[in-house]
Amino acid sequence: YYGGLSEAEIAEAAGISKGTVKSTASRALDALQKIMAGPA
Repeated sequence: YYGGLSEAEIAEAAGISKGTVKSTASRALDALQKIMAGPA
């Protein structure tokens, strides 16, 4: 994801849970996919 860190490493560095990292990354990737797809 970011800087080659694992979800666990990101969670530790950010002081959040691994579940929060996973859900936030998932939402971000979905949003990016929609942006890259362009107008419907």
